[in-house]
Amino acid sequence: MSDRRVLFVAILGVGTVAAWLAVARLPLPARALTAFLLVPLPALMRWQTRRAESLAEVVPRTGLYLGSALLLWTLAALVGVTAAAAHLSSADLGLTAPGLGPGIAWTAGTFVASAAVLVLGRLVRVAETPMVRRLIPVTGVEKVSFGALSLSAGFAEELIFRGFLLWALLQASSSAAVSVVASSVVFGILHAYQDVSGAARAAVLGAILATPVLATGSILPSMVAHAAFDLTSGLVLARWLLGD
Repeated sequence: MSDRRVLFVAILGVGTVAAWLAVARLPLPARALTAFLLVPLPALMRWQTRRAESLAEVVPRTGLYLGSALLLWTLAALVGVTAAAAHLSSADLGLTAPGLGPGIAWTAGTFVASAAVLVLGRLVRVAETPMVRRLIPVTGVEKVSFGALSLSAGFAEELIFRGFLLWALLQASSSAAVSVVASSVVFGILHAYQDVSGAARAAVLGAILATPVLATGSILPSMVAHAAFDLTSGLVLARWLLGD
């Protein structure tokens, strides 16, 4: 094993132990999943970025969409199993409906704020990576597959990061600010294939998506806004955003 890999494993181990100790208030199953989401998952995803870029050159877009969707649904299922084992309620995960008026208002506001971040990046000429360009759907089949991935991301990522992880961090830290920042940073790192600017943008979007959860106790507005954001950015605004 190379020195770099030894260092990576050592840092990963220390970080995981630190995360485990930091969330000691949580029930054991929730504690284990939280520690995994905070350190091993983003570290492994960051480590795999180069491999993913090479893979994107040879795997059809539909295959990449399917692989991403399967990963998201696997993590969402893991959240469900953990929630059951830790006796978490649907309200703990934000799976409750807000009032109709507040629900519509928060969904619309979150979508507009998220879209504004995307448009601002284009206006200041933030360059997208070749990986992002490779993921833009072109054919009709690809667009349908991308739409399915967008809906999957809207549900699964919100359940994982704004439902479970945000709840877990709130329980462990008793601080909304710490919880939003930590969950958003993790969300940003998972988008490292978009380069530093893209990861920072994803972190900002994570904070925006956390706001209606804190305000209403529901992740449903964030789920709808997230799915609408992905659909719009990938199917409607993609070429403009890329500067094509």
